[in-house]
Amino acid sequence: MGTAYLLKDGTVATWTDNGAKTYKADVLIEGSTITEIAENISPRPGVETIDCKNKWISPGFIDTHRHVWMTVLRGNQDDWLLTEYLVKNSWTIQPAVTPDDVRIGQLAGCLEALHQGVTTILDHFHASNSPEHAEAVLDATIQSGARVVWAPARQSPPTELFPELRFDNEVDTLKWQVEKLKEWGARDGGKLSKDGRVVLGLSYDVVGSGGDNTIHQEINKLARSIPVQVITAHVVKGPRIFDYRDAGLLGPDIVFSHCNELWDHPEPDDEMWAVMKNNGCAIASTPVDELGMAHGLPVAFEAVKRGVKCGLGADCLSINSGDMFGQMRTALQFTRGMSHENIHKAKQTPPLHNEYNSRDAFRLGTLGGAEALNLADQIGTIEVGKKADLLIFNALSTNLAGIRDPFNGIVFHASDADIITVFVDGEILKRDGKLTKFEWAMVAQELVERADILRERFSDTVLEERWQKHYAKSGGPTSWTK
Repeated sequence: MGTAYLLKDGTVATWTDNGAKTYKADVLIEGSTITEIAENISPRPGVETIDCKNKWISPGFIDTHRHVWMTVLRGNQDDWLLTEYLVKNSWTIQPAVTPDDVRIGQLAGCLEALHQGVTTILDHFHASNSPEHAEAVLDATIQSGARVVWAPARQSPPTELFPELRFDNEVDTLKWQVEKLKEWGARDGGKLSKDGRVVLGLSYDVVGSGGDNTIHQEINKLARSIPVQVITAHVVKGPRIFDYRDAGLLGPDIVFSHCNELWDHPEPDDEMWAVMKNNGCAIASTPVDELGMAHGLPVAFEAVKRGVKCGLGADCLSINSGDMFGQMRTALQFTRGMSHENIHKAKQTPPLHNEYNSRDAFRLGTLGGAEALNLADQIGTIEVGKKADLLIFNALSTNLAGIRDPFNGIVFHASDADIITVFVDGEILKRDGKLTKFEWAMVAQELVERADILRERFSDTVLEERWQKHYAKSGGPTSWTK
């Protein structure tokens, strides 16, 4: 059965069929699974007992949209607009990164996520420049121990930006990416690691870019025959949701990241929202960078209100932290702020209470993400029979001591420093505040070396020159879309 653990005398904080719930209980983990939740479970031979007195036990956080490899670029792009990001990163740096660059970025990014309590990631891997890039990243993902829906992108890196944006390698790139999709899909139906933690997805952003929909339909049909766990694509502003509908590609396995366009469709019976709900599609909302990069306004709680599946994500690790605390807080406080402002402007009577609270934000970061990835039968809550993807918080920490409600504590006050233990699939990947599978200092050393090489190769001066040249050539971009 493998390793077993008894989490003794903790406070469980989770969503249930009856809503958010906290209660005192012991949690028994056997192998990869939660096998018992009860008070006063007796210690038994072969089971390690972990004292959880004055500790909170919660599900691991679930990130529904993250570009993990971009950890190797973090701290470089925090102030960029979305169009600026396209020119400086997507069309300049990204086509030039090496397999070694993306490998260390991926490993460090997965370990960062685990340290911060993110146990499951939908990884939109959009630097799939060659088979070597893809395999290096896949290998690092499996080694990390994280639970990942790994979704390599069906797209080509640009070959030129000036005098015009060109993708001259599209034919060859399409060929090898489809061949690799078939190869990965042949591994036990897309289970890319032996333990099933890493499974195959597909990132597919090329619908609506012109041409016949036939090739899109063929590739998505291939992906679904595997079947991949989800198919994901960026939607910022514009009609891409309708593009997917018109191509006949929508379904409950579709996760659209951002979806800021939907903010401009407030009517209760709006067609675009109805298309999302009726097809069972999900939204991955990343409010921190959406607000800063001019994507538009975050729609996470609009989705909650309308019954559309929704989770949260960190998006580009080059731009903001990979923790989910900031995403939960920002989504909640943005929604409250907009509601308050609308009430003030309309000179309405203020409500007795805020419409949404910390429990709702916590749900977005856990069960909401599981629902978006169609994994709610396995993860997202603490229940017997589900995977042991769990966090243990120190409720006596400098951030949390004195807080009675774990949901308030986790959403509004906690940081990664308060997470002392992280389980994924019943394996401890963070114990006593430290990662267990890798010596972080060694990973950090290589990360710094690769990051410095990229900074030297693509200095701020070089990138700014390219951006200003493009800006001047285009007369000022008129679209924010990815």
